[in-house]
Amino acid sequence: MSVKFIRWSGLSGIIGSILTLIMVFAATIISPRFRWDTNALSEMGVGEVSLLFNSAMIVGGLSYLIFGFGIREYFGKKRLFRYGTALIILGSVSFSFVGIFSISYHVLHGIVALVTFVLPPTGFILIGFTSKQSTMKKFSIITGIAALVAIFVLPAIILFLPFNIGFAVPEMTEGLIVAIWIITIGIQLLKNPTKTELKTDDLVNL
Repeated sequence: MSVKFIRWSGLSGIIGSILTLIMVFAATIISPRFRWDTNALSEMGVGEVSLLFNSAMIVGGLSYLIFGFGIREYFGKKRLFRYGTALIILGSVSFSFVGIFSISYHVLHGIVALVTFVLPPTGFILIGFTSKQSTMKKFSIITGIAALVAIFVLPAIILFLPFNIGFAVPEMTEGLIVAIWIITIGIQLLKNPTKTELKTDDLVNL
């Protein structure tokens, strides 16, 4: 059952990432009000495309939750691995809450959105530091840092640009980076769910 669950969790992460991105992109196209140069993604949580956008958050969060429990089983019992996967699991729950507590909830929405932005990338970094394999270590640390930079540093850079860019751009950038990590690890869980840790060549050969 453990092997089967790990495989299913990997598939859940892959499908969830792709489906969530497709649904969010579809919402940006369909929405008559959304603009990449002025809006945040969360603004689609109310209005004409709210059902599509909020469903994307809930579906994504649930699929990431299954994925999170799968990698918790996959990576073993090392303390930092446990902490890292716990952050991913908590972040996945918060991801779903973004679709439940829309921007109309103001403070509560801001809290769950912040948790969603911060916890999973931090979990990637912890997993990277614990890994003994250099490729896995570099991949997880770089991906985690890149995601945090996208959501915290990129908005500050945007302020100094001579043209308008909405907060949706750093949000989507972080979302794509997180999806890359989840899809990559998800493929590995499908390919070889019995390993306790990725080998050096595993990521190279994906």
